[in-house]
Amino acid sequence: MKIFVRIIIDATVIIFALVIITGWRALVPPRMPISLTPQDYGLPYKDVMFETQDSVRLKGWFIHSEKSQAVIICLHGYPGNKSDILPALVFLYPEFSLLFFDFRAHGESEGRYTYFGLKEFLDVEAAIRHIKNNENLKDKKIGLWGYSMGGAVGIKASSEYKNIDAIVTDSAFANFPEMIIYYYKQLGPLKYIFGGIARVLGRAVLKSDFIQNSPEYAIGNIKCPILIIHSVTDDFVPYTHAERLFEKAPEPKELMEVKGDHSGLDRAFTEEYQSKVSSFFSSYLSDTNKNKEHK
Repeated sequence: MKIFVRIIIDATVIIFALVIITGWRALVPPRMPISLTPQDYGLPYKDVMFETQDSVRLKGWFIHSEKSQAVIICLHGYPGNKSDILPALVFLYPEFSLLFFDFRAHGESEGRYTYFGLKEFLDVEAAIRHIKNNENLKDKKIGLWGYSMGGAVGIKASSEYKNIDAIVTDSAFANFPEMIIYYYKQLGPLKYIFGGIARVLGRAVLKSDFIQNSPEYAIGNIKCPILIIHSVTDDFVPYTHAERLFEKAPEPKELMEVKGDHSGLDRAFTEEYQSKVSSFFSSYLSDTNKNKEHK
């Protein structure tokens, strides 16, 4: 009996320690190097920096187009940076000006912890403010394109701020606590224990519950049209997350099925993808829709 109790205690300690280690590494992601810049694609750009309401300085690139109808803010995933999504989005230029930036605790931006959306929507607000404070851009419409965590953050931001005129998400999750459990899926029933402890750790360190950054609870309040793109073969965020988001999103909304792994954006280089995204943004960000009222 004593041996059995000892085994249970040891197993509990090991599980708790593993969750602490993996959880801490998740909250403090490694800084991935900036691998590309717009210059590599021959695009004119300037380095920009702006500050969030909670005093975090973010670094980015602004790619200006004289022909642009609007500015599209491009949101990367976790734990990447702005250079990861740059190749996938250059097709939007020169029809649109583009603003790339690193989320807090990523790339070249300040910040120690990633909040998985709990605070990153403030990063988007800072980007919007940066645009609106520019005399030459303040009257331009604003679109969002977000990948994975960036898509989830974009939905949260679109539910909070009226200055977003259209949003495209690619591979966004619907419920973050579910993603924590899914992350530990190879552990069988233990995934629920690991997921529960990770959620408690998140509350302790970030002073907030991960349920609050779950887009499915915010998407009903978005104030702009949305295009949800998701792979039916996504190996990390199941396609059912996209279906749930689409069901709860207000009109106008569209859902586009693609194929490919979660970590790859190869689909963005296809004619079908580029045509769909370009036409969606053009429909809602063109000058002819300047007086369109949001819900």
